[in-house]
Amino acid sequence: MICSRCGKEFNGKFCEHCGAPAPSTAAPALGTYPTEPMPAKKKKKPIYKRWWFYVIVVIAAIAVISSISGNKSKKIKWDDIILSEQLPEPPKNKGEVHENTAERLWVDIDKISDKQYNDYIEACKTKGFTVDPGSDSMSYGAYNAEGYKLSLSHYGSEAEMKIELEKPTEMSPITWPTSKAGKQLPAPKSTNGKFTHESDDGFFVYIGSTSKDDYNSYVKACSDKGFTVNYDKGDSFYNADNSTGWHVSIKYEGNNIMSIDIDAPSESSTSPSASSDTTKPTESKPAKTANNDSDMVDGMHRDFKEAMDSYEVFFDEYVAFMKKYKESNNSISMLSDYTRFMSQYTETMQKLEEWESKDLNTKEAAYLLDVTNRINKKLLEVAE
Repeated sequence: MICSRCGKEFNGKFCEHCGAPAPSTAAPALGTYPTEPMPAKKKKKPIYKRWWFYVIVVIAAIAVISSISGNKSKKIKWDDIILSEQLPEPPKNKGEVHENTAERLWVDIDKISDKQYNDYIEACKTKGFTVDPGSDSMSYGAYNAEGYKLSLSHYGSEAEMKIELEKPTEMSPITWPTSKAGKQLPAPKSTNGKFTHESDDGFFVYIGSTSKDDYNSYVKACSDKGFTVNYDKGDSFYNADNSTGWHVSIKYEGNNIMSIDIDAPSESSTSPSASSDTTKPTESKPAKTANNDSDMVDGMHRDFKEAMDSYEVFFDEYVAFMKKYKESNNSISMLSDYTRFMSQYTETMQKLEEWESKDLNTKEAAYLLDVTNRINKKLLEVAE
């Protein structure tokens, strides 16, 4: 059908080009309808087919742009970085500065070896970034005593190192909401915080002066308040619904900061059976279905988020593989890696196919945009 907003052809319930919802009737594109009788209506295409087509277009566009514009890397003068005093100087000065303000720094440093990356992590620790640390083979994150949040990432030898630094979240005394959303939850112990948005149907707030024990106590209070339906709990997060469909996401952000996100029930959500035991969390979870609106994580359908996360992990693997391929003098030796990569590709596409096309809510659309932007940036690294 033809989009009424941008005029481009698309399939599904919304236009993948501009996001406009599909009208109840749309003008057919010329040449798209057969002259013979129409066959039975086909099953709606899985959403991944549209995304995959979009990504292919992006890859082609990146290749063309890269060939025209060349490498965007420039010499970085560390003294010109506004937040430079908070961090050690990187081992190299070639790269790209994406953001350089008093609130946030985002800079990519080119061709950093594994040793240089690990040495830089240690230098950051020496600089004080040791509060609530978290790390894996490709990333490191921590706060310093002043509350600055550091995030580092590195995807293999001689790869780009990403440095992100955020200034402390400014907190002030808050009053707990008396709205419908506010009445669903117990008030936290601390009254020091910051609302990013607030309405009768939901809000998102950072709560300061909250230790990990305070966070755990608040999670228990929310559980006692009835948020035990479809719960999902980890060491630093708790997501659950209550019996009327309100959804809460609680997270310990680190550095004595907790975030609380609550949303009103969606129109299509249904309350659990009265016979369901929702007084306390249990280890067993209800079976997931592709369109179960009560099975939510951070305001998104769980299977949608899992599909998008798998989608992003796949491209992390793709980028790492292509960088390794470019650096290798013996591509034949990478055959086993290629086989594993294609197996992962198949599994990822199957997982995406399990989540059928449907309208995205606000948070899902925002998450899709975030994931797509991150993937595009990683693909750009390969194309350059």
